[in-house]
Amino acid sequence: MSTNETLSLNKKLTLTGAFSALVIVLGITKLGFISLGPTASITILHIPVILICMLAGLPEGLFVGLVFGSLSLIQAAMSPTGALDPFFVNPLISVLPRMIIAVIAWGLWKALNLIPHMPKTVAAGITGFITTICHTLLVLGSLYVFKAADVKAALGGMGYFALVGACGFNAVLEAIAATILCAAVFAGLFVAGKKHSKLSEEK
Repeated sequence: MSTNETLSLNKKLTLTGAFSALVIVLGITKLGFISLGPTASITILHIPVILICMLAGLPEGLFVGLVFGSLSLIQAAMSPTGALDPFFVNPLISVLPRMIIAVIAWGLWKALNLIPHMPKTVAAGITGFITTICHTLLVLGSLYVFKAADVKAALGGMGYFALVGACGFNAVLEAIAATILCAAVFAGLFVAGKKHSKLSEEK
């Protein structure tokens, strides 16, 4: 393995560790849940999964998704707070959707970067938005695929599409937040890259 490959691997490992730690900190401290009032709140816990897929690749994204899902499972088992939380002790509901969104984010990012002259910031924003919507649909879908009868009983008979409609406003807010944060990260990387190039030229 060459030096460049070693550095690349080291950077990927560092990013994976950093984003995994970020997910854990945001989850444990509840900073990953932003309340916007009595009826609206958004989560940003899935955004590190999206970012690591774009910055490092699919294997790293799957790992951070696994960390996110495992944290959700542990919190649901140890300190459930909502009517649906007890169902998240099932890894097919808590872990599987969070790993699938890594595949979606990685695939979208790769596809968008095949478009000629597509700015990285725009591609990142689109990836963040679509993946976030998919995250909501996958989590709610897994609840009904694996625990349909129990979920309906807990929600007074509410069906899948009714639940999607009820969560729609929050899902859009989360998608907008993901769009802004993902685009901002790549805008920051672009600015940092230009500054680094200027410093190299001056030397």
